[in-house]
Amino acid sequence: MTTDCRQGRLIFSRYDERFLEKSWQWLRDPEVKRLTMTPDFTRDQQKQWFQGLADKKDYLIWGLLCDDVAIGAMGLKHIVDTQAEYWGYIGERGYWGLGLGREMIQFAFGQARQLGLNVLYLNVHRDNPRAIALYTRAGFGITGDNNGVLRMQTALVHANER
Repeated sequence: MTTDCRQGRLIFSRYDERFLEKSWQWLRDPEVKRLTMTPDFTRDQQKQWFQGLADKKDYLIWGLLCDDVAIGAMGLKHIVDTQAEYWGYIGERGYWGLGLGREMIQFAFGQARQLGLNVLYLNVHRDNPRAIALYTRAGFGITGDNNGVLRMQTALVHANER
């Protein structure tokens, strides 16, 4: 499946059961699982995680829609004091390479600023050059390497708003 989901057409939606089911499918795709460094999990574990979302004070999640098609998920986690960890992925392969990652990052920057955060960090596997390039353009710099998992960070005052 391919699309012309142009910049500005991405909708950040409440993460609901539709995204939960799609996430089950997306994170079973070996390449998506590898790129997101997702550990194995069962349906029961996923359901328990979903049921606990409302109680999590350090975790925000959004589903990604384009033309009313669920295409991915993103969020901020480990929200503590003035920093949080960004994560996100597009699970629908037909939507890869369309520049939607930039919109996801910009949305995350806006949400982080509304929360009064100063720093966003993320973890990305060094074998994910497209993501590393995106994060670098957005103002993230590499601050560590743990067995091939790069930690990247940006101060929101220096984050690239393009």
